[in-house]
Amino acid sequence: MMQVDFKTLQIVTLAALFAVLYAGRMVKGSPRETPEGLAFPLKPLVLWGRVVVLPLYFALFGWPMWKAQHHVPAWLPVFVVGLLAVVLSQMPGTIVLTPTGLVQKFWLRGTKAISYPEVMSIQLTGAGRMTRVLGDNRVSITHTWNHSGAAEFAQELERRTGKRAVR
Repeated sequence: MMQVDFKTLQIVTLAALFAVLYAGRMVKGSPRETPEGLAFPLKPLVLWGRVVVLPLYFALFGWPMWKAQHHVPAWLPVFVVGLLAVVLSQMPGTIVLTPTGLVQKFWLRGTKAISYPEVMSIQLTGAGRMTRVLGDNRVSITHTWNHSGAAEFAQELERRTGKRAVR
């Protein structure tokens, strides 16, 4: 059996991370009907890329140090945990189109809500892969490329608000 060098494993993991991130842009995903309304969650590929591949990549930095019985600096685990907390706090939340408005629920942040009459504009950016909804209540909700069903989101939002999306 061939021995795997840790540098090679790090490079392969980095390549896998970039492949997953790139593939996440290509996969469309689909919305799902929930009791609250039509939900547009994160694409499973994007979620797995952030939850599995990214921590694995950072673990591969600490593993060679620990295996070689070198002292792992105290700042490294603190840095990794802090970085994971930042990544989780910045993850876009699930967007739900309820009967009365749209709601975005985050993992580690508060909920954003705009009722359909409060929608001022619907803006399409990034070749239609991103949709920003601006409300007159100073709230903006953005359907990013990380969410599933970009085209369905824009169409359903136009139907429910009666407003046209602007490019």
